[in-house]
Amino acid sequence: MEDMARLALVEQSVRDSDKFSEILYELLRHINSILENPHDYDLRTITGDFLKKCLEYEALNDYLKYVGFQPVADTLTFPKEQSLNKVRIAQVTIERKLCFCYGPLDQSKTSIKSTKSQPQTKKMKLTPANILKTMNPLLLKIQSLFNNMIKYEDEELQDLARRQIPIVTLQLMAIDRVRERQRKIKTGEFKGHDLPFDIALLMELINWFKYKFFSWVDKPPCEGCGGETVFAGTSLLKTETETCNLELYECHKCERETEFPRYNDLRTLLRSRRGRCGEWAGCFTLLSRALGYDTRYVYDVTDHVWCEVYDYDSNKWLHVDPCEAVMDAPLTYSHGWGKKLSYVIGVSRDDLQDITWRYTTNHKEVLKRRNLCDEMELILGIMALREHRQRQVSDARRRYLAKRALEELVQLMVERKPEDKEMHGRITGSKDWREKRGEIGNVKHSHTFEFTQPGNYSIRYYPGTDKYRISGDSGEDELVVGWEAGAYERKGVFRKTELDWRQVYLAREPDTDHGSVSWRLNTNSEHVFKALTVQASTTVFETGHVDWKIKFDEKDAVSAKFSESPTTFNADFTTAVISVELTGGTGDVAWQHAQIFRQSLDAKSSGFEILATVAKKQ
Repeated sequence: MEDMARLALVEQSVRDSDKFSEILYELLRHINSILENPHDYDLRTITGDFLKKCLEYEALNDYLKYVGFQPVADTLTFPKEQSLNKVRIAQVTIERKLCFCYGPLDQSKTSIKSTKSQPQTKKMKLTPANILKTMNPLLLKIQSLFNNMIKYEDEELQDLARRQIPIVTLQLMAIDRVRERQRKIKTGEFKGHDLPFDIALLMELINWFKYKFFSWVDKPPCEGCGGETVFAGTSLLKTETETCNLELYECHKCERETEFPRYNDLRTLLRSRRGRCGEWAGCFTLLSRALGYDTRYVYDVTDHVWCEVYDYDSNKWLHVDPCEAVMDAPLTYSHGWGKKLSYVIGVSRDDLQDITWRYTTNHKEVLKRRNLCDEMELILGIMALREHRQRQVSDARRRYLAKRALEELVQLMVERKPEDKEMHGRITGSKDWREKRGEIGNVKHSHTFEFTQPGNYSIRYYPGTDKYRISGDSGEDELVVGWEAGAYERKGVFRKTELDWRQVYLAREPDTDHGSVSWRLNTNSEHVFKALTVQASTTVFETGHVDWKIKFDEKDAVSAKFSESPTTFNADFTTAVISVELTGGTGDVAWQHAQIFRQSLDAKSSGFEILATVAKKQ
């Protein structure tokens, strides 16, 4: 890694172990100050006597210029127009260098307030804003949520959260993501911008949180026999730190009662590591804040919560749902899950916003559903809460927040169309639980490809665009949009889009051990298929299995081995069903170890192809 090599040159130039350590800690404090106060440009200039004197080392000067610092007078500064991406990578590199050379980080030396040579940055001491003179339940809920965000700023709590995160592992994986994106840009596989390190790290945090750290609970297993339970009622549970709801479940097998506390206390959640969307969003917000991300807790009155994280490179809030492990897919709820959203409110430590419009289209229709509060009363309430909280922050922060809020309002005015990645139903929770909530998505009817005229036909599925193209001798193409729309039967399978790796594929849903999908071709009584050729890309990892079968008319299904090389069947038949089962895999991401039709999002070729010849019956 070039950053480590450049720090090694600085170490060789200094030739004093203690002084090199002091330089690294001073640099780390300065970088931490920039990252924690990106809005305060005065803090970007190196003003401390010690670091300014150390700039005499040419290798240190070169390293800081490589990071993005520029000369100004007799020192260096980090320009306000410069992306913070390299600063975040420098933060990681310096931390790793300190650990490698001097052992575990001395946290007392990394704190911004510990430096004597830089301007002091005052830690915000925020107080609740119980100022709304209203009895409106929605406005009081918003005020309560906004006040609740203060607890996420507790330094001891954030330190406890950081100790749960395998930060070095996630950082290294994030660097791999960044390098892979850079490689693809250089080879022409990807046309776009570099992946910022902090966004790559956020992706790793999301995946680790969902698949390694937190657990989903529809209903808990019986504490006595481990059997299935049924909901029996609710009560209240008082603990040393809170009073929370207590769900009660009964086991029909042993008749034992099992309790499921719905904790809100963040320290308790770091220990229990389980729950539903409320616990997931609350705990993820804490972990995200602990890593320095400007994070929102997002409340939807139709009974879901998630997060948003601010991206300083694109200057916009990114939708993050830790339950679904998805990022930047805000129309998923309205277009994939089928929710009729009306009020979506985002609250952070020092700002709040009505962000309904980012998560919906057809805003005029949405307005008709908004009947919980007068629109002007909602606007005035948000402005009053915002003004009260922002009196407690620095002038620089207040100016920055005002500018950011204005830019966001402009973004929210634009209605956009949903992308393919936003068109699937909810995947977290049992199918029965999701169906009861009406979040399974748009269930499509079985599809059969019908061919009633003699000729040669092709069915090609393109994973990148999620479309089937059906062609025949006539030269006229027919399109079927969505992999499900062309499937005959499907169970426990979804289309996964990996935006970071720019890959797409079909896999089984994360909460299932088995996924299956099939496709059916048919002709009428006057015709017969004479030949059928199938090509399908298959990818397996670890112990994953992809098992193909084909069935002609009323005969038994037989195993088949389909690949990117064509497999041809010469036989007379009127109906064919091609099916595949996805099973196996290892660990928390076992579902990813059996994939079909995997390819680049930019690929022009099909991932699945069926060629068929139809003739008149003799």
